[in-house]
Parts: sequence; C-alpha cells; structure tokens
Amino acid sequence: MSERRSKFFGVVVFLILIIGFSYLMITGSKASHKEVYNQIEITENTLLPAKEYLRYAGLSDSTKYSDLNLLEVKTRIEKHPYLRKAEVEFDGVNKILVEVQEKEIKAALLQKNEIKLITGDLETLPLFPPTVIKDLPVISNLSLNGKNGYNKKIMDFAFRIIDAISLSDTNVRKNLEEINLRKSGEAILTFTGLKFPVLFGKNDEVRKALILKNIWQQLFDEEIINENTEYLDLRYKNKVFIGKRKTELISG
Repeated sequence: MSERRSKFFGVVVFLILIIGFSYLMITGSKASHKEVYNQIEITENTLLPAKEYLRYAGLSDSTKYSDLNLLEVKTRIEKHPYLRKAEVEFDGVNKILVEVQEKEIKAALLQKNEIKLITGDLETLPLFPPTVIKDLPVISNLSLNGKNGYNKKIMDFAFRIIDAISLSDTNVRKNLEEINLRKSGEAILTFTGLKFPVLFGKNDEVRKALILKNIWQQLFDEEIINENTEYLDLRYKNKVFIGKRKTELISG
C-alpha cells in the first residue's frame, strides 16, 4: 500500500514538474519574442519633415517607445491635419516603419491677414511651420458667406484656373504667384517675373490658360513689353490687350 502511494506521489510530482517546466518555456518564449522599438521612420512626406509629424504625435522621445504598439502609433500619426492615412509596420528588428499619405494641398489661402492651406476637397488647414508654400499660388480677396465660410463657387473657379494653367504649361504654373478674386470672382493673376498683373476675368479659364501658354515667352520680350506696360487683359474673347501707361511729352 505504501509502495503504491509512493509511486502515485512520484507521478504527481513528475507531472507538476513537467507542467511547470512547460509554462516557463512558453512564457519565456513569449517574453523573448516581445517586439522592441527604438526608432520610428516616416516616409512619403513632402509637406513637413518627419520630425514635425513625430513631434505633433508626441513621439519625439524614443525612450518611451517600449510601451507602444503599432495601432497606437498609427492612430497618433493620423491625427495630424495634413494626413489622410498612415500605413504602419514593424521591420522585424527594432524600427517602426510609417508610410504616410498627405492630403492634396491646392493653394495657400489669405484671409484676414492670415495664411492657411486649402485642399482639393475644399478643406481649410492651419499652416504649420516649416511647411514650404513657395510653389503654391496664394488665393486672396475671396468673398465670405457668413462669418467664417467662404464662397465655394468662387473658390471652385480659382481651382479651375490653377488646373487649367497646370495642364496647359507647367512653366507658367510654376510662376503663378497669386489669384486675387477681388471678392466678386473677377480674377487678377500675378506671376513671378512679370512686373504687371494679368486681368483674367470670370470665365473661360481653359481658353485663357492656352492664350497665356502661347504668348508666355513674348511677355518677356522688351520690344513688346516694356516699363510702360501696366497690365495684360485677357477678358475679351480672342483678343489680348496690353495696357500702357500714358507718357507725357516734355516740350523744350
């Protein structure tokens, strides 16, 4: 009887040891495979440097990455107003890889002496330094609907001007500096390198963009355009007017 008890006790102890050893193996294995992060790399960003996106998300301090998970990083990065979404993955070593998709910024918007950005979806965004806006045309003097809303119909016209010029000639588009909508939508365009404004008017943006493309090089010809040139007028169908300043004759 005592021999049976001894064998039974031995089997129980053996099973306990096996179970305990298995538990240690499993938990130890899980601990050894815990993902450890000490770097976050952001790619596909053009509007802001990666460090600015990390700063906004509160992810600048790499010593605090140990408690992060991929979903949390994705959620925090995507809160930035400039971003549509972020794809996040682990590189298998120690780095979190973040590929961002930024919103399409159509132009800069000057309202009440404040510069903002506006997307192709008519979403107004704050300007975060050091965002580079030198290649963006500035839309100014846009009429407001109510206290804060802008006239979307006139804004849409400004977008059509940008698109028409972009499609007709990228060089002309690069030099487009400002679209002054004059509250009413009677657009006046300003270009880098031209010392005079272009009176664009309200309609026919495609036709007028093609005219600009065709005469662009001539606008820098001093025999045609000189210091007396006051404006270029595209508001009349099939005609281009060059406004000249009146010069006074000096009698001897």
